[in-house]
Amino acid sequence: MTKTPIPNPQSLTPGLKAFARRKTAEAVAADIFPFVTEREEPAPELIAVGNDWTRRLFDGPFYLSPPRGDGLPSTSLVFVQSREGNTGATNPSTLGGGEADEHLIYEGLSRVAADAVLSGAETSRAGNLVFSTWHPELVRLRASLGLPRHPVQIIATLRGLSLNGLLFNEPSLRVIVVTVASCPGLMMTALADRPWITTIAMPEATDLVFAFRRLHELGITRISCVGGRTLARQLIDAGLIDDLYLTTSPKSAGEPNTPLYPAPLGGREIVRKRGTESDIGVTFEHLWLDRSRPICSSALP
Repeated sequence: MTKTPIPNPQSLTPGLKAFARRKTAEAVAADIFPFVTEREEPAPELIAVGNDWTRRLFDGPFYLSPPRGDGLPSTSLVFVQSREGNTGATNPSTLGGGEADEHLIYEGLSRVAADAVLSGAETSRAGNLVFSTWHPELVRLRASLGLPRHPVQIIATLRGLSLNGLLFNEPSLRVIVVTVASCPGLMMTALADRPWITTIAMPEATDLVFAFRRLHELGITRISCVGGRTLARQLIDAGLIDDLYLTTSPKSAGEPNTPLYPAPLGGREIVRKRGTESDIGVTFEHLWLDRSRPICSSALP
C-alpha cells in the first residue's frame, strides 16, 4: 500500500510543532496491543474505515454512522469508564482504558474521519492541548480520507473561559466556540482579537440543535465529542448522538456515582472487543443509538 506522506512539520508554527512532536513520540512509543473481536454485527449502511495497521490492531474495520441527512452533523461520543461505570475523573487516563484505548481509539479511529472534535469547557480548560491524531499511521489514514491534518476544534461554554494556551492562540488551527450572546464580555473581546476563531452564539442556552445546524452550515458533517459528561448527556437528550464508543477498564477508579448517563441508552451493539496483554480486562463497545427519538432542546454546561 502506498503511504501518504506526513505533512512537513516545518509548516507548523513553533507552539504546535513542539506539541505535535511530543504527542507523536508518545504515540509511537506506546505499547499498543491488539484487540480481539467478541461480537461484530454492523448494519449495512455503516461506513467502515481503516488501513492495514489499524485493522490488525483493532481486529477489523472501525464503523461510523452515515451522514444524517437532516441538516445536522453525524456525532459520536468517546468515553472511558471504570469497572463500576464511573466516568468522572480529573485526569481520564486514571480510569484505566489503557494504551490501545488512548492511542488507537481516543486519539485515533474515533476522530480520524471527523471534521471536528467537540469538548466542553472543563475538558479544554487548560488550553495547552489540541484534539487530533498523532500516530503516523493514523495521520496517513486521515490524509488518505482527504481531510485536513487537524480537525476543527469546537469548545462549548456558557460561562466563558480563559483563552490562554495553545488551543486558542494557534492561528493555523480552525477553532469554533459555541456559547450564548450573554457570555462574559471579556471573553467576547478576546475572541474578537483572534480572527481565526469563529463564534456561534445560540439565541438560548437550551438551543444545542441551533448550534449543530450552524456547524453543519459551516461544512462540519462529522463530529467526535470527547466530553465532559454534562455536555454528553445534553447531546444525548437533544437526539444529537449517533454513535457511542465506550471503553470499560478493569480498574476501580473515578469519582463514585458518575455514570455517563443515568439510564440505559439502548441502541444496537455493533462491535464488542476485548484487550490483550497489558490491556487484559479492557472492553470496547460501539453502540449505534436510535435516531428516531425526537430532538429536544438541552443546555450547555
